[in-house]
Amino acid sequence: MKNIKIQTVIILFTLFSSSFAHAVEIYFEKDASLPLVYVSAAFRGGATQDPENKSGLTDLMGKLMLRGTKNKSKQQIDLALDQLGASLEFDTRLEFIAFRGIVLSENLPQFLGLLDEILVTPSFRTQDLEKLKKEQSSQLLDELAQDRNLIKLRFEETFFKGHPYSKPVSGKIKDIQSITAADLQKQYQKLINETQMVVLGAGDTNQNAFNTFLQDMKSKRNQVSALTPLPDFTTEPKKLRVMIFDKPDRTQTQVMIGQKGVSIKEPQIDALQLANHAFGGSSFQARLMVELRVKRGWTYGAGSNFRLGSKNHSWRLAFFPKNADTAPAIKVALSMVSDLKKSGITEAEFNSSKQGLVNGAGFNFNTPQKRLENKLIEVLYGLPEGYFKNYANRLSALSLVQVNSAIQKFITPDQLFVGVVGTSSVSRSEIAKALSLKETDVEVQDYQKE
Repeated sequence: MKNIKIQTVIILFTLFSSSFAHAVEIYFEKDASLPLVYVSAAFRGGATQDPENKSGLTDLMGKLMLRGTKNKSKQQIDLALDQLGASLEFDTRLEFIAFRGIVLSENLPQFLGLLDEILVTPSFRTQDLEKLKKEQSSQLLDELAQDRNLIKLRFEETFFKGHPYSKPVSGKIKDIQSITAADLQKQYQKLINETQMVVLGAGDTNQNAFNTFLQDMKSKRNQVSALTPLPDFTTEPKKLRVMIFDKPDRTQTQVMIGQKGVSIKEPQIDALQLANHAFGGSSFQARLMVELRVKRGWTYGAGSNFRLGSKNHSWRLAFFPKNADTAPAIKVALSMVSDLKKSGITEAEFNSSKQGLVNGAGFNFNTPQKRLENKLIEVLYGLPEGYFKNYANRLSALSLVQVNSAIQKFITPDQLFVGVVGTSSVSRSEIAKALSLKETDVEVQDYQKE
């Protein structure tokens, strides 16, 4: 693989007066293998910045920005992108948002001009907003019909209740209906400003085009508005908690079991990831898959993973057994978590997992798009330069003792939350019996309750 040099350019510009300046970082990678340029314009913030009872506001804001500027309608924006041989999408995450595009390299200046217009002069037309709200609400109803999406949504709303991580990126239907154009404008002023902005590009061009882009924008940007600080998550369960999100007529369940996780900057994250790979990674040799599918045939798939953010997020297990197998599968999974804390992983699991992760590490940065995304995460979360590229080296330096020490200190079997999408009249008593709980200890909530 050829050596890639990331060049950094700092553009300084005045916000309020000539003595008050801020910097926007541009990360550019030259790659002439195709006549294309990949562009990302990202802003710190994200769904965690949605006001109370206005979930989905940030997502609606970004989507609506692509549907019209003060001088262009959605149809005109779409036509302009087609004529440039380009595409542009908006992505909302919990802690940042990003406008991501691809364009023919010869049309990059015009594309950046269009992106400038979208970022600087959004229209937020009421008729466009009302149409988008209907579309978003319809999409949310569709998600309620898909049990695998539903368990993720309800798990995070319940587990993180009271914390910004509980806010659904796409919002809640009742919140979506209350959002106004004035709400969008206020959120736009808060998020879309240069102090939160990171621009990345890769492809068959040079960085001067991006310098011009920011220079053109510098006199048009919003004034600085501070983001709402994200607090630590400190309200994890004090004991095992089980909740069924009651949905009628289910023949199988969706189960998610989780606990408080770690932040992306946790010093032990590599050791924890390696242990997790052995326990519930994407392999038929992972413990969860072996015990729940290979040996017992209770579920088609089973796995575990860390969700990471600037604060402690979560570590969770997921599987989807039929009704009759739900209670025993949960019992076995909880026992496996306890065993992981008690005994860690074996030397054979350690060696196999390390080799698999090291061998696959190169695929994490083998395309311009992946390298841009890696750099974006490094910048937004304050990670060391080359964090993802050096992943294999860090894994190679780990010992079995380090990995087991990390996972055994991390696991809290008595503070797990078990979420189940299923029919409570079928599963509740069986789950309670399997876990030696009173039936009333297994909470029940209507799956449609927001």
